[in-house]
Amino acid sequence: MTPFRDTYWNIPHWAEILLYVVQGLGVAILIGKLYLRTRLWLKGQGKLSFDQPGKRIGRVLRFAVAQVRIAREQYSGIMHLSVFFAFVMLFIGTALATVDYDIGVLLFDVKLLQGDFYLIYELVLDFFTVAGIVGLSLALLRRATFRPDRLTYSFGFAVMLWLLLIEVLSGLLLESFRLAALQPPWQTWSFAGYAVSRGLLALGIGPRSLETAHLATWIFHSSLTAFIYAVFLDLPLKHIIYSPLNIFFSSFREAGALAPLDLEDETIETFGVGQITDLTPLQLLNGDACTECGRCQAACPAYMAGTPLNPKQIILDIQTGLNRYTPQLRSGQVGDVPLTREIISPEALWACTTCQACVFECPVLIGHVDSIVDMRRYLVLMEGDVPELLATAMTQAERAGDPWGNPRGSRMDWAEGLNVPLMSEKKKADVLYWVGCAGAYDPESQKTARAMIKIFEAAGIDYAVLGDEERCNCEWARRAGNEYLYQEATHSNIAVFDRYEFKTIVTHCPHCFNTFKNEYPQFGSSYDVEHHSTYIARLLREGYLKPAKRLERAITFHDSCYLGRYNSLYDDPRGALKAIEGVRLIEMSRSRETGLCCGGGGAQVWFETHQEPPVNEIRLEEAMATGAGTVAAACPFCTIMLSSAAQSKGVTEEVAVRDIALIVAEALD
Repeated sequence: MTPFRDTYWNIPHWAEILLYVVQGLGVAILIGKLYLRTRLWLKGQGKLSFDQPGKRIGRVLRFAVAQVRIAREQYSGIMHLSVFFAFVMLFIGTALATVDYDIGVLLFDVKLLQGDFYLIYELVLDFFTVAGIVGLSLALLRRATFRPDRLTYSFGFAVMLWLLLIEVLSGLLLESFRLAALQPPWQTWSFAGYAVSRGLLALGIGPRSLETAHLATWIFHSSLTAFIYAVFLDLPLKHIIYSPLNIFFSSFREAGALAPLDLEDETIETFGVGQITDLTPLQLLNGDACTECGRCQAACPAYMAGTPLNPKQIILDIQTGLNRYTPQLRSGQVGDVPLTREIISPEALWACTTCQACVFECPVLIGHVDSIVDMRRYLVLMEGDVPELLATAMTQAERAGDPWGNPRGSRMDWAEGLNVPLMSEKKKADVLYWVGCAGAYDPESQKTARAMIKIFEAAGIDYAVLGDEERCNCEWARRAGNEYLYQEATHSNIAVFDRYEFKTIVTHCPHCFNTFKNEYPQFGSSYDVEHHSTYIARLLREGYLKPAKRLERAITFHDSCYLGRYNSLYDDPRGALKAIEGVRLIEMSRSRETGLCCGGGGAQVWFETHQEPPVNEIRLEEAMATGAGTVAAACPFCTIMLSSAAQSKGVTEEVAVRDIALIVAEALD
């Protein structure tokens, strides 16, 4: 006989009708719930983006189908991929069976599932059935034994996993009853069903009983499928639909760029996010798309330090707000649907270092930092609720042009004894060296600025600085929610830049680098900007710098969040260090993309949040665990935070924290 799929073997006509009615009802309920939820997302500000559809589909294939971020972890990667592809293939298999019977046989008298194709079909489906059982078993085992802290342990997750496992097992049992009753010559191709059918026959179950059991299992399996459709969006299963949507609609904005506020629009009554409806549709979708995997939580330095911030909970709180205010949103009564302070505490928001570790880890491209900053904007711009020390730094930056509050005429004090050219005198230079507030006023960072002058001179670079014309760009204030102060500083700095001619801006602060490169284009000004690590590495590669001194030194490099995760610059600072003879570079356990924040980003360097233990001390301990005597950094905030940690721990004699420019300049002697 030619192998073929007898789709409705042993199924009476009434059961076929029941199948279509019940499953049709389940799908209708699913579509209806999805429609109503979509209407809630659209209550947010703005619209969902459909631009660049090709790239959006590509991201769905990469992050939702291939699941590249989930696959980073071996156990959970195998588990998720097994379950995901099992259900994808089983769905395709079911669809083919439906097409084969309802369209092929009934309408065109053509049999698709027969012959060699049918045998391969059975082999593939059995393989993915086993894969699904293995994946779901791994998921249940992890939750029953390992129980990682980052996961959500709720009744809904337990129900979800058991429903899916019962669904797969009932499908396997259904096939096994059929094979045991018919025993076709090709049955071994269905290797999993065949194995179970041998067990059934070994128990002595007769043909009549097998047929009865087959029909009962078929009805149960079909009804369970319809039930799963109906409750799909009420269980954690919803992320199967919401996550690909979130990936598709996620922003193409540069990782280092926040969305600007239109402060000149007088029709806008509220800045930032105070109400649930102040969020964008994508941010509301974020809340539903969260898989609750907790990877963001595990990577968050503020969470490690015991602060109230849990990035996973921030996103789930958005979902909570959407659920709580559903009646008001549907009725159009949206005047009082508070999110910030009512559901999400200011203490949690102020603890964020904006390091992007949560965003990097999220498998479905949720933008935690954007939502946190938007809520900070509401606290600052609408309520004037700012931590005291941070408010002082903002006031000083506004009045004096720097967060330390030093006089404007003192910006060049760091260069005493050096013949540093000024742009106001030269008018034109190849390189505009942006010293920054830290380089001008922080004692350790002043050493970095002087080292950069030495490097420029050694390489014969045509450079100049702005001197007293520099003003803090206030990117830290933007991350803290003070968009007004940031934009005021931005327009001021752009006006200064426009007075002069230069090819490249070189900055030793990654925060300055990031805002000039990724955020100034939002205000109509684009520049060729290089971080000093990249610039130094290029000078070394091209032979403009030739280290003459051998440094016998073990060094570990600390990745700045704004240099690394924000701008993907990992190799250049390491390349600069490796170019020095005698330097032995040792990586920390968490480095490059997974590098731990120093704790100073997101304006944290300007105020204090209660941390136990402090983030900077956690990071310094990781550095010291390498055995290296020097921690190399490429960010003044990182240098400040790690040096402070060394002082707090009393290990300043054991470990030195130094900017890479200092190390390279030392090797030039």
